[in-house]
Amino acid sequence: MFRSKILSAVLALALCALLLSACGQPAATKTAIASPDDFKGHSIAVQTDTTAAYSVNDMKAADSTIQVHEYEKVTQCFDDLKLGRVDAVYVDSVVAAYYTTGSEEYTRVWMSAEGEPMGICLAKNSDSLAAAVEAAIDTLYFNGKMAEIASKHFGEDATKGLRQVAEAPAIPADFATITAGKLLIGAEVGYPPMEYTTEDGMSFVGFDIDVGQAIGEILGLEVEVINTSWDGIFAGLEKGQYDCIISSVSITPERQEAYILTKPYISNALCIVTKK
Repeated sequence: MFRSKILSAVLALALCALLLSACGQPAATKTAIASPDDFKGHSIAVQTDTTAAYSVNDMKAADSTIQVHEYEKVTQCFDDLKLGRVDAVYVDSVVAAYYTTGSEEYTRVWMSAEGEPMGICLAKNSDSLAAAVEAAIDTLYFNGKMAEIASKHFGEDATKGLRQVAEAPAIPADFATITAGKLLIGAEVGYPPMEYTTEDGMSFVGFDIDVGQAIGEILGLEVEVINTSWDGIFAGLEKGQYDCIISSVSITPERQEAYILTKPYISNALCIVTKK
């Protein structure tokens, strides 16, 4: 009986030591994220169907320890970063600037060396309207309005050097829109500072919103922005729900094959944002 008690005590102590060894030891420290090369073992937030999402999923295919969390809206990525549910947000530089400039909470730790140009997207049968939109963009570069809009939303001219316009372009008049006298613009209004809503939820604001309004003024059209989820925005264009998409559309070979994309009106890059 005495030996049995001793044996039980020894076994209990051994079990406690084993549990302490398993649970009391600090977890292995993760490598700090300084570039996409450090994504291994980390949780990365991206907005679905974006260049960042395609890029990080390619990385995950090569390294299964990378955890990818995809969200419908980019604001949800930053919500979960704030709550510590993800380790970083992989996102466009224009959005990274919005969240990190003057922030005590977020910091940009990496930005790609190569720019990612963005264009205004139109349906394949919209050549005349595309030419008018292209001329309107050139006008905004020529008269300095594009630089003014960029400085307003980014704190600097993020459009510098993209277009060299030496003289005011002629605006074609032979274009047609879905609704006469109107320019219907598809946008995912949840991507600050490009397109988002005011705090009271009553108005759409942002860089793309201002660019769209300025294009409408040049073309003599009333502008209506149609808020559309990103995962259905190109389908909406194909169905004729709006004349064009002005919503941070990256110019890719696949999109150029399927749609008309203007020359770049703003350049972008991929960034990594973490908590400070």
